[in-house]
Amino acid sequence: MREGNALQFNIARYSRKMRKYRCKNEVSENILESKMKDIFGNVTKSGNQFVSSYSESLSVIATVSGKKEISVETRTSPGSDQEKIVKLYNQFLEEVTGYTAKERKKLMSKI
Repeated sequence: MREGNALQFNIARYSRKMRKYRCKNEVSENILESKMKDIFGNVTKSGNQFVSSYSESLSVIATVSGKKEISVETRTSPGSDQEKIVKLYNQFLEEVTGYTAKERKKLMSKI
């Protein structure tokens, strides 16, 4: 079901994950919104959160949680386009944080 541009998800069908990511450079709401629109093709703002979706398999909710930190919640469901979803999500994180997937994994293991 669509409400505006954001998909409404049935929570029971989707897995959810919330993570914080450090960024190499300062991140503003304008940068976050722009990157989400460029990569996922859509974005809506709800309060201080930005919501994007890709097909019906992925929803990304992101906020700027510090000068050099973002918080990202994902909601995913099984689908035939899982490989494409992972690539888009990693592209989004790399463009916003400035770190590759390998670098992000290394940073997460230090915590």
